Amino acid sequence: MKKLAFIIIIIVLIHTLVWASNSQRVLGKVLKIEKIQDVVEQETLKIEILEGKHKGKVINVTRERMEYSSFDFDLNIGDQVLMELYEDENGSLNGRFVNVWRVDKLKNLSFIFIISIILFGGLKGVLSISSLLFSAYVIVKFMVPGILKGYNIITISIFSALIIIMVSFVLIAGFTKKSLVSMLGTMGGTITAGLLAYTYSKLTSITGMADENVMFLITNMGIKLDFSSLYMCSILIGTIGATMDVSMSITTSMFEIKKQSPRIKTKDLLQSGFHIGKDIMSTMVNTLILAYAGSSMPLLIINIISDTEYIYSINSEILAMEIIRALCSSIGLVMTIPLTILIATHALK
Repeated sequence: MKKLAFIIIIIVLIHTLVWASNSQRVLGKVLKIEKIQDVVEQETLKIEILEGKHKGKVINVTRERMEYSSFDFDLNIGDQVLMELYEDENGSLNGRFVNVWRVDKLKNLSFIFIISIILFGGLKGVLSISSLLFSAYVIVKFMVPGILKGYNIITISIFSALIIIMVSFVLIAGFTKKSLVSMLGTMGGTITAGLLAYTYSKLTSITGMADENVMFLITNMGIKLDFSSLYMCSILIGTIGATMDVSMSITTSMFEIKKQSPRIKTKDLLQSGFHIGKDIMSTMVNTLILAYAGSSMPLLIINIISDTEYIYSINSEILAMEIIRALCSSIGLVMTIPLTILIATHALK
């Protein structure tokens, strides 16, 4: 009952956090689309307002569709869009097109994700979802506000990571010997990745300023932070998921071996753990590197088609950042394996 109450509280908090709407903006439904060919391709949209005090009214809104931009997409009759309403000098109601409304589709996808986990995992699936929501809550409501308030980024990132690791394992496996072993293995691998990221970020003079999102924060929002530390924070948080997966898989396997063969010798248990760990490592490292490569696909294309030699492309900060991120996370994952095996073996003696 305590776990269920905790899950409900977290879900309510996250639901409030994610789906809260801005009262200055309203949803509308596209009733008619008229294309206008000009210097920039434009569309006149006839839109019915779906919420707020002007609900039911129909207004015309002009949308510019700029090629190779985030607004280069088709709208269809019946689509929902986000608008900003305002009144002109004469008191007439007008609207400005903000974007297509994607939240309903994302809700549907999230629902499929949750149902698939619950159907396969049962109560374990529910607990894993609750741990995911808790992790998101810690990052959005504790870590990010703390960074913006000027607290030390590295300190608050490590503290947030430890909270996420401990609470996630307790929710998933309870406060048991198995969850404790998994926690310690995950912490060891994550700290290893963090230390390597810190060391090589300093050695390679990573400023964190090469990221276009960082430049947006500086130029458009006027936010000034230690972006080098923020980059290391992203590596730390990104490593947690992979190390948790590996640590729990190895711990569960070794505990199951001990359960099925209570008289197994410590040497044989240790050897079995390393056999399991090697197989997991061979696939997980590949998975992690490919995940980072996939997320950096536009960057890879830029460097491949440019005339710059590969050695100079690798030397650029933006590519060096991705290489450090991928390698440090992978090393942290690799180090999680022997740490977890040794701790689990000791715990199962």
